[in-house]
Amino acid sequence: MPLSMLLVRHGESEANIHNVIVSDRFDPPLTDYGRQETQSLAQKWQGQPVSAIYSSPLRRTMETAQIWAEALNVATVYPDPRLHEIHLGAFDGQVIDDILRTNPEDYNQWKHNPESPPQGGEKLSAVGARMNAFLDMVASQYHEGLVIGVTHADCLKAVTLSILEAPWTSAQFLHYGNVAGVFLEYHDNRFQIHALPVIPI
Repeated sequence: MPLSMLLVRHGESEANIHNVIVSDRFDPPLTDYGRQETQSLAQKWQGQPVSAIYSSPLRRTMETAQIWAEALNVATVYPDPRLHEIHLGAFDGQVIDDILRTNPEDYNQWKHNPESPPQGGEKLSAVGARMNAFLDMVASQYHEGLVIGVTHADCLKAVTLSILEAPWTSAQFLHYGNVAGVFLEYHDNRFQIHALPVIPI
C-alpha cells in the first residue's frame, strides 16, 4: 500500500454539547456518544496496514486515538503538538452564544477571516504551517502503509486549504463534524487529497 494519511477529528466531547470553545484552558473528555461514534468509524478501517497513530496531546483527541489504536491493534499512540487545537486566546473557554451577545464583531470577523484571530489567538495560516510540518515528518519517516492523525476541525481546515492552495477565508465554507476527516495519498513528493471529507457511513 502506498503511503497514505487519514487525518480525523476527535469524537464528540463535553465542550461540543455545551457549545463551548476550548483550546488551551480546558481539556474536556469525550461523551459516551463520542466514544461510540469513534468506535464505529475505527472498526470500518480494520484490516488496513496501519504504520502509526499520532494525536493532538489534548484529552479528547488522545482518548479518540486510543479507541482507534485498540480497534486496529496498534500498540502506541504518539502525541504530537503540531496536531493541537488552534489557539483561540480571548475566546478560549467561552460559550459561543455568550460571545455572540457580548462581542459579535470580533467573533464574526474571525469566522469570516481566520487570519484575524481573537486577541492572543492563532492565525489559521500558522496552523497550516505546523500541519504541513507534521506531514513532512510523516513523509520522511514512512514510505508505505496508513498513518492516522487525530486532530481538530480547524487543523483539518488548515491542511485542506493549504493542499488546495485556497485562500484562508475559504475556511468559513468548510465543515468537519466530529469523527469526520480527510484522506491523503502521497504522490510526486507531496500529499494530495484523495477523499474529502471522510465521514462515517
